[in-house]
Amino acid sequence: MKSVVRLLLFIFLAVIVFLGAVTMTFLIRGGAFYETQAIAPGSCKNIALTDGSAEDIQTDRLSKTAYLSVLDRRAIGGGKRLTGTILSLDLNAETPVPQPALTSQPDDFHPHGLSLFTNDSGQTSLFVLNHAQDGEKVELFIKQNDDTAFEHIRTYSSPLLIEPNDIVAITESSFYVANDSGASNPLERAAEMLLAIGLSPLVYFDGTTFSTPADDLKSAGGINVNQERTKLFVGETLGKSIKVYDLNADGALYGDPKTIALKGGVDNIDIDENGVLWIANHTNTLSLIKHFTDAASPAPTQIQTITFDAEDEADITTVYEEDGTTFSAGSVANKVEDRILMGSITEKRVRICQMQGE
Repeated sequence: MKSVVRLLLFIFLAVIVFLGAVTMTFLIRGGAFYETQAIAPGSCKNIALTDGSAEDIQTDRLSKTAYLSVLDRRAIGGGKRLTGTILSLDLNAETPVPQPALTSQPDDFHPHGLSLFTNDSGQTSLFVLNHAQDGEKVELFIKQNDDTAFEHIRTYSSPLLIEPNDIVAITESSFYVANDSGASNPLERAAEMLLAIGLSPLVYFDGTTFSTPADDLKSAGGINVNQERTKLFVGETLGKSIKVYDLNADGALYGDPKTIALKGGVDNIDIDENGVLWIANHTNTLSLIKHFTDAASPAPTQIQTITFDAEDEADITTVYEEDGTTFSAGSVANKVEDRILMGSITEKRVRICQMQGE
């Protein structure tokens, strides 16, 4: 009898230790103990958005025009079914004013990730992820070089678009999509969230066919490609890292990816004219979850840059960080000349910072 009691006690203690370890790992991974710093590159100001938040921003650096993925995401999270849109900001202006960027859009339009591609003739394609009621889609908009707004041209769909978070165009007819989950049941979703198990698939459309060249990402977030289109960068929100893939001339992956470790959950990735990566991180995802349910509870914003030395080693610098009382849940940053434009998952405004010494 005593041996049975000892066994049960051992099992009970083992379960307690296991649950404690899982809980502590979850808290550490979620950033519960991260100490937020107050860092700003210079003077900053906000520009109001009336229709929602700009979770993603893509900038045409030739014209200095920023395109914003605008949707009232807090209202959507509360159960409302609203339509979003794409707005533009003329960054040539001292205080840009949001303007409509589309001449037409789908009736059921809930934009998320964006990507721009301009071909040799000056035609610009805008690819937009759309969380439509009847399934996940990619919407293609086209703007000729003398147009001021984009026209809706085509819709792509595939069962491989499970929970798409971001998109990057490789050519005017091909693109990669990062899914932020690959779970097919609640148990797998719990494994993703609690243990950071890599189940998220990376999806590639080569102009004809959708495929999954990788399926082990730890909640893929932002995605982008370098100017030469030889490197693909995929942020892992739960993995707190960026996977770097090599691309061949056809845009397909080859070789094993490299990993850049970070201290926050990676969201969108932008690449400036000098090849510098601009990363928006969620340093405390537990605060972010609470922020969604309580607007009065802020979520930190962190913007980092990544440059590469001659040996291709990453140098990481934090250029903006705050506890969220001024600008919560920052999700994207674009550097355009001497200014940084930031968007948020929830804030109905964008933030522009003038860099010191620029």
